[in-house]
Parts: sequence; C-alpha cells; structure tokens
Amino acid sequence: MIIFASILFTFLCSFIAIAMGIFKTYSDPINNFIRFWARTILRISGIQVEIIGIENVNSGVPTVFLSNHGSLFDILAAIYTIPGTVRFIAKKELFRIPIFAQGMKLAGMIKIDRGDSAKARETINEAIGIMKKGVSVIIFPEGTRSREGNIKPFKKGGVILAINGKFQIIPMAISGSFHIMKKNSLHLRKGKIKVHFIEPIQTENYQITDRNLLIGKVRDIIVENYDPDYNRK
Repeated sequence: MIIFASILFTFLCSFIAIAMGIFKTYSDPINNFIRFWARTILRISGIQVEIIGIENVNSGVPTVFLSNHGSLFDILAAIYTIPGTVRFIAKKELFRIPIFAQGMKLAGMIKIDRGDSAKARETINEAIGIMKKGVSVIIFPEGTRSREGNIKPFKKGGVILAINGKFQIIPMAISGSFHIMKKNSLHLRKGKIKVHFIEPIQTENYQITDRNLLIGKVRDIIVENYDPDYNRK
C-alpha cells in the first residue's frame, strides 16, 4: 500500500514539476520541491535518515557526489540530505516512463546512455556545462543496485567528469537502504538509512590517465565507511 501511494505521489509530483517549468530549471523553487518529494516519501515509508559528515559539504561548490547503490531509497536519501542545487545523472530507461520522464527533464535531471560510449561522452560534456553554473551531480558508479548488499566494481564516468571539469568529488557511503527494500522486490521494511559524507577529494592534480587510480581510491573509501549490517534485523 505504501509503495502504491509513493508511486501515485511521484506521478503527481511529476505533473507539478512539468507545471513548474516556468521557473528556471536550477532554481530554489524546484530545489525545494524535489526535496519535498523525497522527504514526503521517506516519511510515509517510515524511514529515518542519519546524516554523518555534513560539514564536508559546501553547497556553494559544484561537486560530484559518488555513492554506493543498494536500494531505490538511496535516491531519496541523497536528495533529502545534500544541500544546495543537486541533480542526478540517471540511466536513459527512466526517461521512457510517461509523465515521470517529462518531470525529470524539467527538474533538470541528466540522461545518460550507458550502452553508447559516444553518447555517454556527450552527457559528460553536458554535465560539465551544467556544473559550471553551480549545480552538483549525484552518480551511482556501480551502474545499478546491488542484489546482495555488497559494493560492486565502479564505472569510471563519474571520475572522468570530475577530472575533465576539475570538480571536487565527495564519496558517499549509504548504509541500511539495502535492508529496507531490495532490488526486484516490493517488500518495504521501515528502518533507518545512514548517509556518510566523506572528506572531499580535489581533482586539480589528476589527469585523465589517472582515472583508474582515482575510481579505485573513491571505491576503497566508500567500502571502508559502508556498514553492511546497519539496519539489519
């Protein structure tokens, strides 16, 4: 019942986001509305969010947030906790859902085609232009949700974006969401999600040839701060 209500609420919010297209895409009214959507679904789902390391986040600095991905609720937790103007780089499949796709586009979410390297490079260049306007982005470099709750290998698009644009990276370790709702399941369990913002990594001294080194460093930091037993019952 809660999942059904959340889906209906999401589509209602998509209609409202379309109507809010009169505002500038990366504006405070749309920022606040996106957070309202995330906060409302978390509350009606009975989910609390613990935040650690928020002092590491400066909302005035465009940042590439890289996080592990165990559940759909990671998206809500990230939107709810990250201050300032922040948007997702989301897989193209989400942009095929009627109404929801139009809402995402007008809210400023960025589409990526992971199966087409040329289009993926275009997305990175598009994201660099958007970030230079003061927008941060959230990326789940595993590419999909984990089925087992462990952290999979990371794809390199996020660090390529950060290196090419000279943006800082903030690794995020999200714990507990896997035990709330697992992939390919509609079973929702109330509980807590912990979002840990780790110290920023500056990329000025990294070159594109360092991308494997950097993505390995980011993944190691997230694995070190991830708690697979958080919210386990």
